[in-house]
Amino acid sequence: MKREVERKKKLPAFSLGMGELEVLYGRLLELFDTPGKVYISISIKLPSENLEFKNIEELKQYAQLRGRITKFRLYLSQGDRTVSIRSSFSIGNPPEVSATAETERWCAGAIETVYSFVKSNRLWYHWFVSAPIGWVFFLFANIPSISMILLPAGKSFDKPEVAGWLAITITLAILYFAKVKLLPSSVLCVTQEEGFIRRYVGELSLIIAIVSVILTVIGWFVAK
Repeated sequence: MKREVERKKKLPAFSLGMGELEVLYGRLLELFDTPGKVYISISIKLPSENLEFKNIEELKQYAQLRGRITKFRLYLSQGDRTVSIRSSFSIGNPPEVSATAETERWCAGAIETVYSFVKSNRLWYHWFVSAPIGWVFFLFANIPSISMILLPAGKSFDKPEVAGWLAITITLAILYFAKVKLLPSSVLCVTQEEGFIRRYVGELSLIIAIVSVILTVIGWFVAK
């Protein structure tokens, strides 16, 4: 009889430099019976091409790869045991670790190894990436319809309130549809050659958006 167990776990938004990737890579190799004979695949998806490397050294030696990578997959296997870490590829699809083996214990150990390491390298905005921004946007977008049902007949919003609602709704829409690009939930930093503004454009956009929403809400109360 052959038994195969598969376990998966979502990961928080994280960022790994090449040094951290090597450390994680080493810890994953130790999970297998024969570390020197583990099949390894590091897949990277770029806008115009796909790359695959057989080990970390091959990745480091590829000089054409620079900057930050947000779409990648690390895969290790030996026999019936596998570990896979994949980045986020779309809205609402967080990074994930999965493991297969003949026992639940091995899968649980592999997943915990990855999760604990990634957790110590979380991005500061990990809370925002996992927040239900889509539902909040949907709620705000439907406030006019909800208001028609709940508010007394003849009651209407003032122009400042309408402007505030519109500003918040547009901000939420931009954050929701652009957060995969502006605030990637999985980052592999191959090199650090970008300027400060370009490197942190997503974080700066989030801060500006949050400040704008706060000021708009405060403006509502001040106007009243």
